[in-house]
Amino acid sequence: MRTPEKFWPGRSRMFRSLFVVAGMFLLTAALAPKANAQNVLIYFNFEDATITTPPSPYDPASDDVPPLGDNPGGGVQHSTIVDNFNAGATGAVAGTTSNRTPLDIDTAPPQVALGMSTTPADNGHWIQFHANTTTFSNMSLSFAINSAGNGFNNVQFSYLIGGVETIVSSLAIAPGGGFHVFTFAVPAGAAGQPDVDFRLTFTGGTSSGQNLQTVIDNIQLTGVPEPTTVAGGLLGVLGLCWHQRRRLIRHVRFRRASG
Repeated sequence: MRTPEKFWPGRSRMFRSLFVVAGMFLLTAALAPKANAQNVLIYFNFEDATITTPPSPYDPASDDVPPLGDNPGGGVQHSTIVDNFNAGATGAVAGTTSNRTPLDIDTAPPQVALGMSTTPADNGHWIQFHANTTTFSNMSLSFAINSAGNGFNNVQFSYLIGGVETIVSSLAIAPGGGFHVFTFAVPAGAAGQPDVDFRLTFTGGTSSGQNLQTVIDNIQLTGVPEPTTVAGGLLGVLGLCWHQRRRLIRHVRFRRASG
């Protein structure tokens, strides 16, 4: 009796090739870059600034996970905050632990945050940062905020693509009472974009002095990672396996007919 290997010559080699290719793609999937366990795309905790009198500049750089940065509680992308406040209208002030990421290692007090001047001339000023959202969906933007005295009483969330601004929504900032955590859902239109800016615009300030009465801290852009490259590769493997399966079936039928 002929053994199956003799009856179907080349079958073992064919299956071995399929297993090798499939194994390579599965290994690629295992090693492909992923969002950290917190699904944090970008994170600002402002902790690399120093609280002084008068206020020193705030820290505009994001905190990033290794090897991009040194904070396991950071984001998987690096970004920088820019603003259009007048000179001296922002600075480093006392912050909070509210809305910190679970793995943030910058725990030594005092906590540091971004403070903003809130005179009528400051109304309509904004802070914003850049992101690449091509592999993220179902995103949200959250932060801790505190407005004292005659500080800002409203914050508007918008995003910009190609310089075109889309206003999403706004929230009222209750004066006093400490820090509150605000969360904005990021619309689908801002997902899947290689170049998008997220902006927070502040209004309603009526202070008569230059005190930094509105404070924002621990800004997080989070979302669900979309491993499109890996998914595409695995779909390619499935297609290859299906193609080889059809070839094998035709080969077996031919051998049976000719045998």
